[in-house]
Amino acid sequence: MSSTDRPMPSMSRLYKSVAFALCASSLHPFSAAIAQQSEQEEAQAIEEVVATGTRLKGTAAAVLQERQNQAFVADIMGAEQISRTGDGDAASALRRVTGLTLVDGKFIYVRGLGERYSSTQLNGMGVPSPDPTRSVVPLDLFPSDIIESLNVQKSFSPNMPSHFGGGNVNIRTKTIPTDFIFRVSGGLGYNTNNSDDGFFYSGGGDDWTGRDDGTRELSSVISDSLDRAQSDAGIQGSNSYRLTLEDRKAMLSSMFWDIGPDPKSVDPDFNLGMTLGDNYDTDYGVFGFLSAVSYENEWNINQGSQGNNLGTVGCSDLPDRYSKDGKCFAQFFEGVDTEQQVRWSGMLNLGWEINSNHRIDMTNLILHDMSDRVRVREFIDINETVFGETELQRVDMLFEERRMNSNQIKGTHNFPELNFLYLDWYAGTSRARRSAPGSLDVTYQQNFADGAFVDQQLQPIAATSVNRGYQDLRDVVETWGWNAGYPIMAEGLELEIKAGADFFEKARKAENIPINVTHRAISSDFLFGNRIDEIFSDENINNDDFYRSATGANILESGMADGDEFAAGTKIDAYYLMMDAFIDNTWRVSGGVRYEDFRQVSVPFEAHSNQFSVTPEEIEQLFFEEDDFFPSLALTYMMDNDMQFRLNMSQTTIRPDLRDVSVTFFIDPLTEFLVRGTPLLQSSKLDNVDFRWEWYREAGNNLSVAVFYKDIEKPIELIELNTVGGAAPNLLTANGESGKLYGLEVEFLQDLSIISSDLSNFFVTGNLTISDSEVTLGAVEDDVTSLFETQLLDALNATSASITVTNNKRRLVGHSEWVANLQVGYDSDNGEHSATLVYNAFGPRIIVPGTRGNEDAEEQTYHSLDMNYTYYPDFNTRIKFSIKNLLDQSKQIQQEGLNLLLQEDGVEFGLSYSYQF
Repeated sequence: MSSTDRPMPSMSRLYKSVAFALCASSLHPFSAAIAQQSEQEEAQAIEEVVATGTRLKGTAAAVLQERQNQAFVADIMGAEQISRTGDGDAASALRRVTGLTLVDGKFIYVRGLGERYSSTQLNGMGVPSPDPTRSVVPLDLFPSDIIESLNVQKSFSPNMPSHFGGGNVNIRTKTIPTDFIFRVSGGLGYNTNNSDDGFFYSGGGDDWTGRDDGTRELSSVISDSLDRAQSDAGIQGSNSYRLTLEDRKAMLSSMFWDIGPDPKSVDPDFNLGMTLGDNYDTDYGVFGFLSAVSYENEWNINQGSQGNNLGTVGCSDLPDRYSKDGKCFAQFFEGVDTEQQVRWSGMLNLGWEINSNHRIDMTNLILHDMSDRVRVREFIDINETVFGETELQRVDMLFEERRMNSNQIKGTHNFPELNFLYLDWYAGTSRARRSAPGSLDVTYQQNFADGAFVDQQLQPIAATSVNRGYQDLRDVVETWGWNAGYPIMAEGLELEIKAGADFFEKARKAENIPINVTHRAISSDFLFGNRIDEIFSDENINNDDFYRSATGANILESGMADGDEFAAGTKIDAYYLMMDAFIDNTWRVSGGVRYEDFRQVSVPFEAHSNQFSVTPEEIEQLFFEEDDFFPSLALTYMMDNDMQFRLNMSQTTIRPDLRDVSVTFFIDPLTEFLVRGTPLLQSSKLDNVDFRWEWYREAGNNLSVAVFYKDIEKPIELIELNTVGGAAPNLLTANGESGKLYGLEVEFLQDLSIISSDLSNFFVTGNLTISDSEVTLGAVEDDVTSLFETQLLDALNATSASITVTNNKRRLVGHSEWVANLQVGYDSDNGEHSATLVYNAFGPRIIVPGTRGNEDAEEQTYHSLDMNYTYYPDFNTRIKFSIKNLLDQSKQIQQEGLNLLLQEDGVEFGLSYSYQF
């Protein structure tokens, strides 16, 4: 629906009218000399600023100028700041920014709004995501070594994507150096948790590179049979395509079973890196390049626990540690988690500049991340566990590769002969892939007699199976656009008219093939054993007696359903017009309007078939289309060179992602709950207001105070479905009725010379955010059916259902009422020593909303305290020592006083060395 077709709040109508008026007035000609003051030139000037001789060694002071010159509210973190905090990737670094919190180590929540409420760009361009569970790219993919700065714009401007709630994160990679640079680095790391042994296995020969060599992938023997069968029944042998015992032996043998697992004493972490760059001044302009490569291999052994399906049935039979006040989890896991992570990246940037007016840059980037995890955990099921008689153990393995490569080109052109008209253009192609071949999940039954262990076997229950999974997701993004500006000057007025266009296309293909090896199809004598590779040894698989049936019937079952394979696409055409005016060097007025035409579709396939599972008429109904105008207005009062006041107002949207409109379930990686979307999901509309006071003082000292308010129409939230079955609850992505968010932000940086001149080498910087939010779902037992209830009934395929949501009104999922950051830094007079103590904490936040009278599940406060010390023995050498999680905190999600999730992170030590030739 167009914005002109729907009623708007009075505040929206007011600033939309003002924004249109500003654009119209900006086209009125002025008869005076012309001087350029474009944001692009400002950005270029900022990039060339070098903080020299300050006691802060170029940390926060290096980016203050850029933040001060921004027309819209933004927070910026430079490379030196990231280096001081010791954060290894963009996600970890961004939690230091005011009002930002980190969830699952990958995703940033801006001002308490979930990752879906923010957008991520790489050098100002959209990028794909290799994560099927989130709508944005996981930021842990970006190593800090390639980052020049992180720009978090918290108020919307017309030249930004309108998918804007909490903010926009722009990751800006390092650019062409001004001088020759050649730097090598290496480091070692150790976690206190790793002193204990974990459990692991020998994988493929290329695991050290972070890539599977084909060991784990779905074999052609199985995939060919699946294609021929084209149904679940076919693979079981009851359809027209018949499988013999020899066929099933071949299929079972083709799976990777050499998993064990075995006890594992892990090696120390290590990383390597190299950077090389230079520029050349020629008669044809200045040419330059910057290349960087890095490799990291890290191990983690964690003790942890996890529960799901909170209820009251059977709790009295459990030990006190598993239940509280008559409540318990129906399933509970406790044990050791062993994970290897391999990350590597490569970057090659090329640049060409002609007489400072024309510049072309090319950025080529490849990021690769592998996670290989084995968990061996005790498994308590209130329906199956009998303590001292039959107890359970769960072993699971997940190998996951994530990869993204991006090729970008952009040009900047200034034309002094045309009254300093300027033109920017860009184009980019990015690809992302997530591959998770051969995951495994197996449940054992441990048998006891008189309290003594007797033996272990695959759980002898008809419905159980060894679950294998093969997942693949590919994203391709094509994006291009341009921006142009024309400056005008009159007496007491400097004005710039800006216009531009952005075009974005995204295609996704995803496939999930679950295969179950059923316990009931295996002869009882062969169920015994405590290692998966012994039970499914070649000797056993090729033994006819291994199978209950003479044909091996039912040994393999496909769990693939319609929609587990799908194709999807998104296309956005956007245009904007805005102006930026300085009046008497006292007032700055910026604003304009963005128009976006958004189209999206997600089409499911039949299981094991290249055929759509919906009719052409149904495909038409799956199309999601909307277009609208999005206004923005920014007013800045510059009291003097040091102090200014900002007021920003805007209207934006949050649209459903491809996963949000799919009825296919996926597993949330944090809670392991099943999550699905609904084709009935609608966009959220947001009205945003920001006001900030900024005071920039000598030597980089500064203070700012901000207040913000957001009114959200139809917020997109998670709720638990009424029908809960199996080992994991089912969550639905649905629209609430309304929401609001408001808060206060304070940020400061101050050297301690104000206390004593003896403390002039020390500084303190930090920020504090205090906020509150409220979402109304519309889950009320009355005669009026809300949008939320309509989506719930559609998901349940029902005409009526009881409402089990505990709180119809609550805080937004993921919102912390307070977030705090504090840094204490020291720089020696001779420049040889630098030290920083870094603290980060957040208030409890809802992870899973409660149902059936149960409280919301909340992640508890995590007090992160890190220390970094750097020694510069000479101009070229840097030695760094770091300690992370000094307080030895654990990640904890609690519900009704029980641990929904508990993960011990341990204390991490690191030592690195770098030398620049």
